Amino acid sequence: MISALEERNQRALLIRAYTLRRWVKRFKRVYQREYRHLLAFIFAIDEINRSPDILPNITLGYHVYDSCGHVNKAIKDVLQILSGHTKEAPNYSCMERGALAGFIGDLKSDTSLQMAQLLNLYGYTQISYGARDTLLSNRKMYPNFFRTVPDDEMQYVAIAKLLERLEWNWVGILTSDDEYGEREIRQLSKHLSNHGICTEFKILVSVKNYDKTPPELRTSTTEVFIICGSISMTYYKFLMNNAPYYTEKTFILPDSWSMSEMFFALSNCSLVFTYPHLYIKGLLEYFFSSNPSSRPNDPLMEDIVITEYKCFSKNKMKNVLIPLTFRRPLRNCSLETLSLDLSFPEEKTSYNVYISVYILAQALHDMDFSFKINNKKSEILSRYIKEVQYKDPNDKVMIFNDKGELPSPLEIINWITRINDRNTTDWMHVGHFDGFLSEDQQLTLKPERISWKGDKVPRGRCSEECPPGFRKSVREGYHPCCYNCAPCSEGEISNHSDSERCKKCPENEWPNKDKTICIDKVIEYLSYEEDILVLFFSITSVIFATTSFLILGLFLWFRRTPIVRANNRNLSFILLLSLILSFLSVFLFLGRPVDITCMLQQVTFGIPFTISASSILAKTIMVFIAFKATRPGSSCRKWVGVKLPNTVMLFCSSVQVVNCILWLSISPPFQEYDMDSYPGKILIQCNEGSVIGFYSMLGYMGFLAAVSFVLAFMVRTLPDSFNEAKYITFSMLVFCSVWIAMIPAYLSTRGKYMVAVEIFAILTSSAGILLCMFSPKLYILLLKPELNTKEAMLGKRML
Repeated sequence: MISALEERNQRALLIRAYTLRRWVKRFKRVYQREYRHLLAFIFAIDEINRSPDILPNITLGYHVYDSCGHVNKAIKDVLQILSGHTKEAPNYSCMERGALAGFIGDLKSDTSLQMAQLLNLYGYTQISYGARDTLLSNRKMYPNFFRTVPDDEMQYVAIAKLLERLEWNWVGILTSDDEYGEREIRQLSKHLSNHGICTEFKILVSVKNYDKTPPELRTSTTEVFIICGSISMTYYKFLMNNAPYYTEKTFILPDSWSMSEMFFALSNCSLVFTYPHLYIKGLLEYFFSSNPSSRPNDPLMEDIVITEYKCFSKNKMKNVLIPLTFRRPLRNCSLETLSLDLSFPEEKTSYNVYISVYILAQALHDMDFSFKINNKKSEILSRYIKEVQYKDPNDKVMIFNDKGELPSPLEIINWITRINDRNTTDWMHVGHFDGFLSEDQQLTLKPERISWKGDKVPRGRCSEECPPGFRKSVREGYHPCCYNCAPCSEGEISNHSDSERCKKCPENEWPNKDKTICIDKVIEYLSYEEDILVLFFSITSVIFATTSFLILGLFLWFRRTPIVRANNRNLSFILLLSLILSFLSVFLFLGRPVDITCMLQQVTFGIPFTISASSILAKTIMVFIAFKATRPGSSCRKWVGVKLPNTVMLFCSSVQVVNCILWLSISPPFQEYDMDSYPGKILIQCNEGSVIGFYSMLGYMGFLAAVSFVLAFMVRTLPDSFNEAKYITFSMLVFCSVWIAMIPAYLSTRGKYMVAVEIFAILTSSAGILLCMFSPKLYILLLKPELNTKEAMLGKRML
């Protein structure tokens, strides 16, 4: 078994060997590619010159200059062309004299940028087949600059959206340490930030650090690198020197790097943005047939073969410069016997060169180019180029947009490099991006077609994704993409991953257990269908109401007996009726409250209960007066009779009735939805309306009970025939104890339990009065009828 470290080192050695082999081949490919660009350029001009439909009777010519990637040389060549002094420069013109129409630029953005600034001063048109710098899209600064590819802006957006689709938000960026690289990394970082993607590091590669390993590269945690900037020998050396740190990484590459086959050896997996390859009819055959023997007098072909095969030239200057450039001696060889190996697959830049020539020729044709163009006419040429409608080999019409570029979608290619005996590199088309479509249709991606290292998606996140029900909690002092996951607060949800913040549920809803969706709150009240308490209270209320009714019937049946007539039987009847109403008022507290039941429940309980307390008070007063009236010469005898107790009962009850009427008139009770007391619940309850009215009612009943208790306690030592005062004392003691205990319990609960406390107090206090007041009399009526006589009541045997 090979350890992971050994496997990594072995892979690094294979990469170095593979890269060195590729490095040797690369130079040949680079020059061959440049040859193909030139041959595509010449092929287009030859086609146009042979065509009777474009510029008839006009022969196009050209001057070819190689800037060698140096801006200063590009400017010098442009000035040399503009000045007309071209004899000293390499001249591959098909005509010695003619008007200058426009310039077709190269791939490098920095040379194209400087050329555009210079040519704009003279009003000349420039068409680039590869420069993508976003600065060149400024039509005010470069009104005469056009290009056959979109600018880098679309690639920045495409990269950001690709990362967003793959749910990667933690990447590293490598770019060249030059003006273009800095500008590119600045624009790219802006788009990444707009899509919530953070950059772990930004490395600028230069001649000062290409042979060093930056510490951020050693310690990086992301497995996704973005490679951008200008391609150079220094950049290649840096990448090769640090190859061991890329073996487990996935690269995101722009189109400018899509032709660098050697680079794919550094990473086992790359996602490359590239423009579609369109093949030109006859161009491949033209490449096959291009050799020195077929073009013996072409100086361009001579330069190509001299560079390829290092042959001596008739030009002594070339014999000096070429060995110095390639550090290889020249040899004697016959150019006529050599041929070029340009048969490798056609690539897209040749196509862009081809259409650049055609667009320029078509614009000249549209201007009715039948005479030599002067500088003033060159300024008009740009307007015609804007209107040229070029039809590609697929019959798709192409026209320059407002930024002076031909719209083109991007293809997304998955490159897989396998370091083995065959050193194979496979690719798969996995999607495309069209920045000219609507926002939601721009990116099309098939992630299932992407091959990953070990079939495992790379880690492109600083922190693990926060699941639904959680939100991001940013770590202070870290990137915003490095965060913790905090559960949503009470009453809030997040229904998607990596939520920035949790969303509060509507007032009538509450989060589920996982805090991912809002569900309806549980509605709570004393329900007949769900609460066992309702059944208990209902049965208890019915039992005591029925018992009170039976006692009333029994008292009516024995209304003429001494035990019933004692202590005012009318008050006993009223007391029993009020107790029946008190027991039955419980049903107004059960079930779902509505406004009408809220208004009635307290009143139907308060008034009957007040009548009961008033009746007991009247009985107590009668006992007290009867005791006083037995003394000789007492003035209390005149109060003995039925008028006084009836008056006391009516007056005391009337006070409560007036209080309830005022309460209902000013601020009556109403139905209330309490959504805040308990999480996830809606308490449907009755709001008392006026708190003063509610507690005035309870306080008044308590006042009557307290007065009755005090008076009954004072006359508890009366003779046995008047000992109802003892029963009143016990009943009022039960009443006061229940309601004093009920008040704190009532205030400390909410919802249905608060209602249950009040119902319990009503039933308990009413049952206490019923049992204490009437059980002794029932005992005599039912079990000791012999004591229900006038003589027995006046005797000592009376209970």
